[in-house]
Amino acid sequence: MILNPDHVTIAVADAGPAIAFFALLGFRKAHVATIDGGVPAQYMGMPGMKAQHITLVLDGADPHFEIQLLAFDPPPATDPGEHPTNLRRRGFNHLAFRVDDIEAATAHLVANGVTMLSDEMDYISRKLRLFEGPEGITIELVQRDD
Repeated sequence: MILNPDHVTIAVADAGPAIAFFALLGFRKAHVATIDGGVPAQYMGMPGMKAQHITLVLDGADPHFEIQLLAFDPPPATDPGEHPTNLRRRGFNHLAFRVDDIEAATAHLVANGVTMLSDEMDYISRKLRLFEGPEGITIELVQRDD
Protein backbone atom coordinates (compact mmCIF):
# COMPACT_ATOMS: atom_id res chain seq x y z
CA MET A 1 0.00 0.00 0.00
CA ILE A 2 0.93 3.66 -0.01
CA LEU A 3 3.89 4.63 2.16
CA ASN A 4 4.00 8.44 1.84
CA PRO A 5 3.70 11.28 -0.68
CA ASP A 6 6.53 11.27 -3.22
CA HIS A 7 6.05 14.37 -5.36
CA VAL A 8 3.61 16.89 -6.78
CA THR A 9 3.90 18.04 -10.40
CA ILE A 10 2.87 21.59 -11.33
CA ALA A 11 2.69 22.90 -14.90
CA VAL A 12 4.03 26.46 -15.06
CA ALA A 13 4.26 29.11 -17.76
CA ASP A 14 7.55 30.45 -16.38
CA ALA A 15 9.71 28.23 -14.18
CA GLY A 16 11.80 31.05 -12.68
CA PRO A 17 9.14 32.53 -10.37
CA ALA A 18 8.00 29.05 -9.31
CA ILE A 19 11.57 28.01 -8.45
CA ALA A 20 12.02 31.23 -6.43
CA PHE A 21 8.71 30.71 -4.61
CA PHE A 22 9.50 27.14 -3.57
CA ALA A 23 13.04 28.18 -2.55
CA LEU A 24 11.34 30.37 0.07
CA LEU A 25 9.91 27.14 1.50
CA GLY A 26 13.26 25.32 1.51
CA PHE A 27 13.21 23.55 -1.86
CA ARG A 28 16.32 23.49 -4.05
CA LYS A 29 16.70 22.69 -7.73
CA ALA A 30 18.13 19.18 -7.99
CA HIS A 31 17.64 18.11 -11.60
CA VAL A 32 16.59 19.58 -14.94
CA ALA A 33 15.71 17.46 -17.96
CA THR A 34 14.42 18.37 -21.38
CA ILE A 35 11.48 16.33 -22.61
CA ASP A 36 11.24 16.34 -26.39
CA GLY A 37 8.84 13.54 -27.19
CA GLY A 38 10.13 10.08 -26.39
CA VAL A 39 9.25 7.79 -23.51
CA PRO A 40 8.42 10.50 -20.91
CA ALA A 41 6.04 12.27 -23.30
CA GLN A 42 4.37 8.99 -24.27
CA TYR A 43 4.04 8.00 -20.60
CA MET A 44 2.20 11.28 -19.92
CA GLY A 45 -0.11 10.71 -22.89
CA MET A 46 1.33 13.61 -24.91
CA PRO A 47 3.69 12.00 -27.48
CA GLY A 48 4.69 15.34 -29.04
CA MET A 49 5.27 17.11 -25.70
CA LYS A 50 8.23 19.44 -25.31
CA ALA A 51 9.00 20.77 -21.85
CA GLN A 52 11.61 21.41 -19.22
CA HIS A 53 11.14 19.02 -16.27
CA ILE A 54 12.60 20.64 -13.16
CA THR A 55 12.88 18.68 -9.93
CA LEU A 56 12.89 20.64 -6.67
CA VAL A 57 13.88 18.72 -3.54
CA LEU A 58 12.92 19.60 0.02
CA ASP A 59 16.25 19.15 1.80
CA GLY A 60 16.02 17.33 5.11
CA ALA A 61 12.54 15.94 4.44
CA ASP A 62 12.05 12.46 5.82
CA PRO A 63 10.63 10.85 3.82
CA HIS A 64 12.02 12.39 0.64
CA PHE A 65 9.64 14.86 -1.06
CA GLU A 66 9.82 16.70 -4.40
CA ILE A 67 7.94 19.27 -6.42
CA GLN A 68 8.35 18.68 -10.13
CA LEU A 69 7.75 21.63 -12.45
CA LEU A 70 6.78 21.23 -16.09
CA ALA A 71 7.49 24.29 -18.25
CA PHE A 72 5.93 23.47 -21.63
CA ASP A 73 7.45 24.69 -24.91
CA PRO A 74 5.56 26.55 -26.17
CA PRO A 75 3.68 27.60 -23.02
CA PRO A 76 -0.02 26.75 -23.19
CA ALA A 77 -2.45 29.60 -23.81
CA THR A 78 -3.89 31.36 -20.79
CA ASP A 79 -6.91 29.47 -19.49
CA PRO A 80 -9.86 31.86 -19.27
CA GLY A 81 -11.55 29.56 -16.71
CA GLU A 82 -11.68 29.81 -12.96
CA HIS A 83 -8.70 31.16 -11.05
CA PRO A 84 -6.85 28.26 -9.34
CA THR A 85 -7.19 29.79 -5.85
CA ASN A 86 -10.96 29.29 -6.08
CA LEU A 87 -11.14 26.45 -3.57
CA ARG A 88 -14.71 25.55 -4.58
CA ARG A 89 -13.78 24.15 -7.97
CA ARG A 90 -13.45 20.42 -8.51
CA GLY A 91 -10.08 18.73 -9.00
CA PHE A 92 -6.85 19.91 -7.42
CA ASN A 93 -7.62 22.00 -4.31
CA HIS A 94 -4.38 22.88 -2.49
CA LEU A 95 -0.92 21.71 -1.43
CA ALA A 96 -0.14 21.76 2.30
CA PHE A 97 3.26 21.93 4.01
CA ARG A 98 3.88 21.29 7.69
CA VAL A 99 5.88 23.97 9.54
CA ASP A 100 7.21 24.32 13.10
CA ASP A 101 6.35 28.03 13.48
CA ILE A 102 3.49 29.31 11.35
CA GLU A 103 3.95 32.92 12.45
CA ALA A 104 7.62 32.96 11.41
CA ALA A 105 6.87 31.15 8.13
CA THR A 106 4.07 33.63 7.39
CA ALA A 107 6.32 36.62 8.10
CA HIS A 108 9.01 35.17 5.81
CA LEU A 109 6.60 34.61 2.92
CA VAL A 110 4.85 37.98 3.25
CA ALA A 111 8.21 39.80 3.47
CA ASN A 112 9.08 38.18 0.14
CA GLY A 113 5.88 39.35 -1.56
CA VAL A 114 3.78 36.20 -1.28
CA THR A 115 0.03 36.90 -1.09
CA MET A 116 -1.73 35.62 2.02
CA LEU A 117 -5.23 34.31 1.22
CA SER A 118 -6.59 33.76 4.74
CA ASP A 119 -6.21 34.68 8.34
CA GLU A 120 -4.84 31.97 10.61
CA MET A 121 -7.38 29.34 11.61
CA ASP A 122 -7.21 26.92 14.52
CA TYR A 123 -8.67 23.56 13.48
CA ILE A 124 -8.34 20.10 15.03
CA SER A 125 -5.18 20.94 17.04
CA ARG A 126 -3.62 22.69 14.04
CA LYS A 127 -2.92 26.25 13.00
CA LEU A 128 -3.62 26.77 9.29
CA ARG A 129 -3.04 29.58 6.79
CA LEU A 130 -3.49 29.81 3.01
CA PHE A 131 -1.20 31.56 0.48
CA GLU A 132 -1.16 32.06 -3.28
CA GLY A 133 1.60 30.01 -4.88
CA PRO A 134 2.99 29.95 -8.41
CA GLU A 135 0.44 29.85 -11.23
CA GLY A 136 -2.19 30.85 -8.66
CA ILE A 137 -2.24 27.48 -6.89
CA THR A 138 -3.22 27.52 -3.23
CA ILE A 139 -0.52 26.63 -0.69
CA GLU A 140 -1.41 25.90 2.92
CA LEU A 141 0.91 25.99 5.93
CA VAL A 142 0.07 23.67 8.81
CA GLN A 143 1.46 23.86 12.34
CA ARG A 144 0.39 20.84 14.37
CA ASP A 145 0.15 21.10 18.14
CA ASP A 146 1.22 17.47 18.71
